[in-house]
Amino acid sequence: MHVNEKKGANVSIDLLYQDWPCKAAGVHDELLADGSMVVSRAATNQRVTLNPTAAIVWEHCDGMHNLPAIAAAVSELFPSVPTVLHDVAAILGDLRTRGMLRVEQG
Repeated sequence: MHVNEKKGANVSIDLLYQDWPCKAAGVHDELLADGSMVVSRAATNQRVTLNPTAAIVWEHCDGMHNLPAIAAAVSELFPSVPTVLHDVAAILGDLRTRGMLRVEQG
């Protein structure tokens, strides 16, 4: 469920409960045929390939969903995964560290 094999930034799950992640300005995404997604930021010439699960998380980064809401959406698709909340927090933390997301405080 991670953006890549590298561990995401250490992110406090408590902090993310108050965050409402949004896609950062100047970030573009392209959904690929296999359900993965390429997210790019022209200003930094940075590209990240998201696996299909991380792409679902990305799609929910619209400023209207916080960590619990995004994790609930992922849990509906993967009900047997016990670490969804932690996995989603790691994905959000990684995307935020890379400058792909901005957050609004709820």
